Amino acid sequence: MVQSLDIISVNIWQIVISLINLLIIYRILKKFLFKPVQKVMDERQAQVDRIYGDANQSRTQAEQMKQEYEQRLASAREEADGLVRNAVQTAQKRSDQMVSEASAQASRIKQKANEEIAQEKKKMLQDVRSEISDLAVEIASKVVEREISPRDYDGFVDEFIRNVGENN
Repeated sequence: MVQSLDIISVNIWQIVISLINLLIIYRILKKFLFKPVQKVMDERQAQVDRIYGDANQSRTQAEQMKQEYEQRLASAREEADGLVRNAVQTAQKRSDQMVSEASAQASRIKQKANEEIAQEKKKMLQDVRSEISDLAVEIASKVVEREISPRDYDGFVDEFIRNVGENN
């Protein structure tokens, strides 16, 4: 039984040595294992935090760029609409101006043609009057030379009409 008690017995020196061994192993592990592992873990955590920070910053920048793009696109659309409206208005004004210029030119040409027609008519009437007066003088001189019978009168009129037709 003594032997079995030795196995079960508590040896203080052995407990103290075991505790000292445990403390030495803890110190060694803390210095050579826990601190480097903790350092690696801290570096990894910092790297992950930096990656998340960069991702959040990139996302924020992307959202800002998207908003700027949408604003610029809306501004470009408004500007394009304004340019189209201005072009349409300018074209309409130019068209109206061209129509009014063409109308004025047509009126001037028509007025000039009417004036030329009036002048030609006046000239023709003067020529006809001159011819008629020449013929009348001729007829009067022939009448004075002889007496006119109805038959002679008809001949004078026929001759007068032929002369008028030949002179034109």
